[in-house]
Amino acid sequence: MSAHQLRSAILVAFIALGTILTVYIGVSVFGLISNSKVYYATFVFFVMCMSSLHAFKELLDEYIEKSKGRFWTARLGIAVVGAILAVGCSGYVRIHAIRLDSIHPFFETFDITIGILFIVGVMLLNFFHWGWLLTSLIVIIVSYFFFGHLVPYPILRLPEYDVGFVIHYLGLGVSEGMFWLARLAADKLYFLVIFAAILLGVGMLKMVIEIGKVTGRKIQGGAAFPAIIGSGVVASVMGQAVSNVVLTGRLTIPMMKNHGYRKDMAGAIEAVASTSGQIMPPILGLAGFIIALFLNVPYIEVALAALIPALLFLSGATFGVITCAKHEKLKRMEDEVDYQAIWRMAPTFLISFAAVVILLVGYYSPAIAGVVGIALALGLCPLQGKYRPKRKEMYDAYVDGLVIVTLLSLLLVAIGPLAQTFLTTNLSNRLAILLVQILPDSKFLLLLGTMVVSLFLGMGLPTPVAYVVVSLTLVPFLQQGGIDAILAHFFVFYFAVFSTLTPPVAVSALAAAKLSGGTFIGTAIDGMKLMLTTFIIPYGFVYHPELLSFPNVTWEVVPPVLLILVLQWTSSIVCYGYFFRDLTWPERWGFLAVTAAGFSYLINDRTIELIALVILLVLTVLWVWTTRKRTVSSAIHR
Repeated sequence: MSAHQLRSAILVAFIALGTILTVYIGVSVFGLISNSKVYYATFVFFVMCMSSLHAFKELLDEYIEKSKGRFWTARLGIAVVGAILAVGCSGYVRIHAIRLDSIHPFFETFDITIGILFIVGVMLLNFFHWGWLLTSLIVIIVSYFFFGHLVPYPILRLPEYDVGFVIHYLGLGVSEGMFWLARLAADKLYFLVIFAAILLGVGMLKMVIEIGKVTGRKIQGGAAFPAIIGSGVVASVMGQAVSNVVLTGRLTIPMMKNHGYRKDMAGAIEAVASTSGQIMPPILGLAGFIIALFLNVPYIEVALAALIPALLFLSGATFGVITCAKHEKLKRMEDEVDYQAIWRMAPTFLISFAAVVILLVGYYSPAIAGVVGIALALGLCPLQGKYRPKRKEMYDAYVDGLVIVTLLSLLLVAIGPLAQTFLTTNLSNRLAILLVQILPDSKFLLLLGTMVVSLFLGMGLPTPVAYVVVSLTLVPFLQQGGIDAILAHFFVFYFAVFSTLTPPVAVSALAAAKLSGGTFIGTAIDGMKLMLTTFIIPYGFVYHPELLSFPNVTWEVVPPVLLILVLQWTSSIVCYGYFFRDLTWPERWGFLAVTAAGFSYLINDRTIELIALVILLVLTVLWVWTTRKRTVSSAIHR
């Protein structure tokens, strides 16, 4: 059998297993499968099989395209060993799920061996698909469960647990460890991801790009708005920043470069726009489901609470883009808008998307909402006329959906032991006690320290993993400092998301730089300038919880929203040095003083800061305005 034939056979097997799993989960949505322990064990078994097949397909693609790297053989070995262990051991757990659940933690020696090998197999597959950084972090944390009794520091020292007890919580218990977060993948994530893939297949990306052009023709530097609108909308249903950069950046980055944006800035705008989808309902970068799990509340309550901060994120990025465009004297877009594409494709997107949101708001399960959304999208897309998707487009979208949901499910299975270790060993509270003893008793300093640690811990990690790590580490610490649970979770969640754009790792900026041809450092710096307009938002909702009150909003939400908008505007002026004209450094320092006064008022709510804000704002604006008029007048006389 040739490499091409083997690749085709693997792809067919992957699609067949994915289709069987889709039907299986679909049947469970309507309550036709009763034993949840067998159900989740079956789901994990399919995920192991599909992630193994996808690993082999990737290796064969490299072999066929003659793009093998130095470590191709080593990666093949990791994939083979990981597949044998993960598939074989997950199959054993699937067959013995009921027995293992009934006898825990008094497992037989062979059961314990299977559990250990199962963990090793999952880690190897996770290493192949998600890299060494995440896998190393999981291994280090899980090792604490086994060897925590050897830690010399009393606060962190554990009792010596029986191996069977540990393995039950990590690998053999079908409701703990690797199966704990797998429930999210099966019950909530699966059909929403397939729905997002189907939307892309029926043409959503082209539609939102055209909508972005409508805005871009009216605003200076408007070539960025197909990225801001298009990438933001697509990322809100895709839920992954880096993959969204690769998907939409192929269209938006060349468009921005053709309209005068620097390579670094074009990449930065796409990276920030794609990152916005991590905090934008309805998906919230998958982490929203984990927030709901940790808070023990319906997911829709988390998604609704995230709406106002998410819109403020977009407004901050927009302020930055417009100010940069004016500073660099960019023009409006002149590209023709395909209005027919918008009108013919909008009903498919709007009706199916609205149905999903309505069902979620009505507290239906995300699985049911996803199934309904898929059915409506497939039923309406044939009515799009010449924009009706071709069979190959739908096939490719379905395969892409299976790949994404497989890798995300593998990710959740892999980080389950990490989360379980934090919870079972009470490591979160142990670290919180340690941090409280070290750090000063100041709410602002606690938040500032948490921000720095969140950005550091989230570097290079996928959004859901970054959130899990920082939330389990820091949320108890914030709660001991008097901050409500939901505020603490959202605070660390935002900075875990921001970590995809902050050096030295900045994975979203790295992906964007590769597409734009710019430098990684330049793209990361430009991305940070855009992001600085949004760093204020987490502090805003901690000190003003009404920002998370949607849909039960009152007039109390208006003052903090207006204040944040003003600070986003002034901080963008500071970053890009433009307000009516290019500013001198002393003038930029003046706007920095305005921003500092406003931020102080946001967190302290004292009249003196409000007075300082108003006076400084009026003086700086009047100064720039009057000197602008003098500059124009002198230019005319010359």
